[in-house]
Amino acid sequence: MIKVFVSGCYDIVHGGHVEFFKQARSLGDYLVVSFASDENLLKYKGRVGALPETHKKFLLESIRYVDEVHPSSNTDDFVLDFKDTFLRTKPDILAVTEDDKYAEKKKALCAQIGAKYIVLPKSLSFEKISTTDIRKRICAGKD
Repeated sequence: MIKVFVSGCYDIVHGGHVEFFKQARSLGDYLVVSFASDENLLKYKGRVGALPETHKKFLLESIRYVDEVHPSSNTDDFVLDFKDTFLRTKPDILAVTEDDKYAEKKKALCAQIGAKYIVLPKSLSFEKISTTDIRKRICAGKD
């Protein structure tokens, strides 16, 4: 069985996230998703999550490409906030998007357990939107 691991904030789950999960899952047989905990979002981004952690976990678990979901537990380093779960689950692959800014740190983590670091393109058959853009759209609609 080939186990694939992904991580991210996934603060407002949207179609781009689901497409990323689909692409990542196609690399193996089992997909583990780690998402930024409420504590890490507040500590490193200075804001509370748009969704409570329990809701986000439930939504992510409900996506058919996802087999296992964990909130981040490492509060020492936001870039590797998923490190504890990654080392415990021992995936074969860490999949990231092409705009990942922390390749060297993540490649070093992969080397600790012999996992492959694979970059996936951000390709969609529909309009791209980021969580930040969604937040702006929601706020713009307020009177």
